[in-house]
Formats: sequence, C-alpha cells, structure tokens
Amino acid sequence: MARQDRLRELLGPLHPYKSDDEEEDCAQEEEGEQEEEFVDAEELCSGGIKAGSLPGRARVSIPDEYTKEKCTVYGRFPLKGPWWRVKVQVLKPQRSRSYQVQGFPAYFLQVDMSPPDQKQICSLFLKECNLASERIQEFLKWVEKVSSFENLHFENLWETLRLFYRETEKKDKKLSTPREQQGEEMRVEKSFAFISAMVALQFPKVMEFLPSLFPRHFKRLISSSSDWVLGCIEDVLGTQPWKLGFRRITYREMKLVRCEASWTAFSQCPSLLQLMTPLQKNALVIYSKLRQTCREDGHTYIEVKDLTSGLSEHMSFEEACQSLAFLKDIDVVIYEKDYVFLSELYEAEQDIASSICELMSRPPWHLKVDVKNVLASIRGAKPNDPGSAEAVEGSKPEEVGSEQGDSVLDAQDGDDHVRSNGEHVANAEINDVPLDQDQVVALETICANAVTVLSGKGGCGKTTIVSRLFKHMEHLEETEVQQACEDFEQDQEASEEWLDCPKQSPAGVDKAVEVLLTAPTGKAAGLLRQRTDLPAYTLCQVMLDSCPVLNLVTCCRMSLRLLSQDSVPSN
Repeated sequence: MARQDRLRELLGPLHPYKSDDEEEDCAQEEEGEQEEEFVDAEELCSGGIKAGSLPGRARVSIPDEYTKEKCTVYGRFPLKGPWWRVKVQVLKPQRSRSYQVQGFPAYFLQVDMSPPDQKQICSLFLKECNLASERIQEFLKWVEKVSSFENLHFENLWETLRLFYRETEKKDKKLSTPREQQGEEMRVEKSFAFISAMVALQFPKVMEFLPSLFPRHFKRLISSSSDWVLGCIEDVLGTQPWKLGFRRITYREMKLVRCEASWTAFSQCPSLLQLMTPLQKNALVIYSKLRQTCREDGHTYIEVKDLTSGLSEHMSFEEACQSLAFLKDIDVVIYEKDYVFLSELYEAEQDIASSICELMSRPPWHLKVDVKNVLASIRGAKPNDPGSAEAVEGSKPEEVGSEQGDSVLDAQDGDDHVRSNGEHVANAEINDVPLDQDQVVALETICANAVTVLSGKGGCGKTTIVSRLFKHMEHLEETEVQQACEDFEQDQEASEEWLDCPKQSPAGVDKAVEVLLTAPTGKAAGLLRQRTDLPAYTLCQVMLDSCPVLNLVTCCRMSLRLLSQDSVPSN
C-alpha cells in the first residue's frame, strides 16, 4: 500500500534555486484556467482592477526556520526577491526531490534585510528597482562608510538613498545633474519591487493573505491600487474577511471587478476562518455550491430543497436556511417562490427579458430584401456547383460563407435595388435553384420582426442564413451609395438648376448662416469648391477634426450614406 504523503508547513527566507539539474516535477496538477464571465458596462467603466493570469511555476530554495533544513520547493511564487520570508504549505511526493506547493505562499517583508546579508540583499533590491550598477556600488560604499549597514532597513532605505543623493550632489556637482537624479528617483519609486516592499510595510495583511485569496489579482492590486483600496482590504482582513468571498461586496465597497475569494482559498487561511462566525462560514459554503452548480449545469437558479439536501454533510437544514437568509440580506442571492438565484444571474435575465419585450413592442421593421436572392447566394446559382445542395442543410456555416457565398454574391446581390442602366435586371438562374421553404420562412420572418428565434440542430444553417442576410444588405447599401457617389462626381443626372447655378462669392454669403460643404472624396470636394466658390472639405477631414475616435472607414461610409439620401449634398 502506497505511503500517504503528509502536508508540511515551511517558513523561511526565499532564496533562488541554483542547480544544473533541470528536474521536471509533474506530480502537481495544473490549476484550471479562469472561467470566462460576463462583465457589465458599469464594471468595465468603473476603472476597477481586473483579473490577470496566474504566476508561473518556479523552483526556489527555502531554509526552514523550524527544522533548519534547506528545502527545494516547486510552485507558484508571484514575488521571488530574497528580501521576502514566506510561509507555505508543501507536500513531497514519492520519488521527487522537490516539495510541491499546495496553494500559494504568504509573504512577510524582512524589514531588517536579514542580517548578516544586508549588503547583498540591498544590492539585489536596488537592482530590481532599476538603479544602475555603478550607482548601487557608490551607494553601498557610502552606507558602509556612514553606518556599516547596522541601521539600514526597508523602513528608512528610501530616506537613506535620498540623503546619499543630497550629499553626493554637494560633494561633486559634476557627478550627476539634478534632473538625472530626479529621473533615477522616479525609476526607483515606480518599480514593482519598490512598490511591493512599501505595500508590505504599510499593509502587511494584504501581502500575507492576498496571494492565496486573489492569486490572479494580487500583483495588479499591489502595483496599481490606491492606498484607499488597499486600506479597505487591510481593514476587512482584520475584522470581516468573509466579505472578500462575495464579488458583489468587493465591487460595491472596493471597486474590484469579478474579484472574490473561494471557500477553498479561505480554507488555506485558518487565521481568517477564526474571525468568522458559523453563519458566515456556512454562507460561503452555500455560495460556493450555488456557483458551482450554476456553472457546471448551466442553471440560473436552484430549488431550495435540492440545494439544502446537497449540503447536508456540511450543515443542518435550519443552518442552511439561516445562511440563505443572510445571503439574501447582503444582496448575494434572490428568492422567487422555492427557487434561489444568484443576484447577477437574476438581474441579467431580467435585463434580457425587458430588452426583448421592448424590441417586440416597437413597430415592426421591414427589410426590403428578396430572401430568394439571399438563399441563392448561399447555395450557389450554378447547378453544377459541388456541394451546393448541402450548403444550407448540412454544411458548416464557415464553409458556406467563405467558399460559396462570396463567389456568388457579386453576381447576384445586385438584383435588389441596384441600378443597371436605370432598370432592375432579373436573374433567371435564381428560379432554377431549389430553396428550402423553412429557410425562406425564417428569412421572411427576420425581415418583418425585430425579434426572431431560430432553432435547429448544429450545422443546419442558422448562423449562415442570418450572417448572409445582413452581409447581403450591407453589399446592397455599399453598391447603391457607391453608384450615387460616382454619379455625383461625374455630374450625372444633375438638375439644370445645379449646372447653371451662378457663382457666388464668399462676400455675398449671409454670415448669420454658416454652411459646411462636405464630400466623400477629395475630387468631389474640389468640385464643390469650383461650383460654389465656398470652402469645401472631405467628410473624413471634418469628422476626424471634431471626433478623433472615428476612423477613416466610418467617415467614408457615413458620407456615402448621406449622398445616397440627397442628390445634392449641401452640409
């Protein structure tokens, strides 16, 4: 029978691992990727901290302070400087020379720089702070001369460095200019190593618990959060750590986006569990179960009896009901009859339902499209086209749209509202193509209703007919406005009044009314200037000057649509 590996806690300074042996440890399974979740517009615009990726795995050396053993450890370490002490749970699998980290480490800053290695640690730290090697050596010599490193620690390191700058500036002004010194100071202050050390001095609980509670948010939190956010987290960790288990609360109180600690993460922090009441612990367990069920089964709610029965091993029915009432009070779940909803899922369903009702209550829209033309462009007008019979019924939408639809579109899409010598031209080949009546009905319904639900098995052509319909409409619109633009540039079909319009000098223009003449192309704008003796610009120039976020394609399309609505563009 295989020996059961025992969990062990290590505490000690974090040292780099030096070995030529690149042993690969595969005993520990990789954590799953973060699930993709919906983030609403309010959260996107809130400026909150968004999740990043998990830190990569690395092998380090930790001299254990309990047993004095130098342990090789393999796991995820977001911070690796030797000025950190770490506490981590490890497991040593059989036939492995490295301990495997279980969870994530807790970090403690070695404020005194871990004597007797202050000089080496200080040098490595300043190097990580992007300070030049020559400058580091000058600083170390100066410190050794002044105090022999006995009084140097992280709390006064920054002031000591500034004092060094002031004294060297007085001694030799040619050594560096004030601007160069200011640039060095800014590089040090903005470096991640310096920021993380200062956060550890001010918010020690953040460094101890957040690597485990928020492993994907940790580095971004300490590098880009304000002191107010970190202060809120520090206070919560010391008084009400259960709040960090609910994203509704972390967003509402700390503006953290989709940031919550799992029950598993809390289980790795026994000191935090001691600050929770049984009611709060049970609420975290229920919330974890509810989220897991909704995610795995695709539900938006669970019946109360099913939820409570699935938690019978963790708590009694009465305790579960009390915890559900607590979750409702803090706006994490919503009750409706005998069902329990996660609040964000319930609100999302309500928003979707209200949006659909609003669309259906609007007047029906009418897309003036010949649906047979659209289906013909999908299936292919030529009977000998291989695979055309299966284009709608069995082929994949990607294959249909890319191989068949695009090749036929130019030949057939021009039949709807496209002029050819001033008349509509009927394509006789369309009548020879057998059309699926279900798809004809589906397209006609889409063209007549703002909300249409299509159902069918995978690969039957739902995505294909919808995408080709709107691609077809876009092509028709572009063809029409392109023809209108060409007519305008060539003065085709222009009225005699426009052609015989007398030239008007700028002095004769009423200054009370300002008209901005625009055109889609430089040639058309030049024609406007020639005919009116007034300034004229391309619409791209006007829009880009007034709204820089609009791109060139958008401006051109807008100008073409304006021309298609009026044969004589004026403003």
